[in-house]
Amino acid sequence: MANEIKIGILGAGNMGSAIISGLVSTISPENITVFDCFKEKVISLKDSYNISSAEFIDECIDNSDYLIIAVKPAQVNDILKHLTNYSGVIISIAAGVKIKNLETGTGFDKKIVRAMPNTPSLVGEGMTAVSANENITSEEMQNVTHLFSSIGRVITVEEKLMDAVTGVSGSGPAYVYTFIQAMADGAVKMGLNRDQALLLSAQTVFGSAKMILGNSDNPISLRDKVTSPGGTTIEGVHKLERAGFNGIIIDAIEAGTLKSKELGEKS
Repeated sequence: MANEIKIGILGAGNMGSAIISGLVSTISPENITVFDCFKEKVISLKDSYNISSAEFIDECIDNSDYLIIAVKPAQVNDILKHLTNYSGVIISIAAGVKIKNLETGTGFDKKIVRAMPNTPSLVGEGMTAVSANENITSEEMQNVTHLFSSIGRVITVEEKLMDAVTGVSGSGPAYVYTFIQAMADGAVKMGLNRDQALLLSAQTVFGSAKMILGNSDNPISLRDKVTSPGGTTIEGVHKLERAGFNGIIIDAIEAGTLKSKELGEKS
């Protein structure tokens, strides 16, 4: 992404702050402007990253080529009223708000991207899925991808798959935290203290994930390398399989996806 591109961010909550923390490594801080009704959040970000701040929402909009809407879904419609004359790229990370809703509120000539980053973006290890309307050019899409690459990994999907993205990467961190907690509980039961148990469990999940991301092998092939004949691992895997572990996880992803569709239809 060209360093001279100007980025506006509406919303200084957790995700807006995470995006700013990543962007300052690729964009000149003076080219990043943030607006939020909670002025103390804006002041904190300005002091931390040397970015610019806007007193009014229109000031932030007018000072941006790419505008990121990082507010709660219920607040989006109020923001769209300010964008009917905007000529830059509009990027919404508001969960459940579809591109057609954004087009209806701003105009069907607008350049619109819908993005869904997840909470690990807060530590620079996020997963973001993006979809765009037909007005976005390939160069603009490359810039959007580069923008979100500053807080993790990015994929482009058809918008109809965004509900599935919600089920996997949007809700997925909660499933992983539950799994880590269960591993830690098991370790405590076997005599380890809580700090040791959490470290062993969390680092094991982190390291295992890195092996998948950096390896052409599929997860089952990697599992087989840990599972010795007649050993401890196959005993544990047997327990998981007998309890329906795979089916439970698949059911959770499906439930999250269907709930996302339901919420999207209501919005």
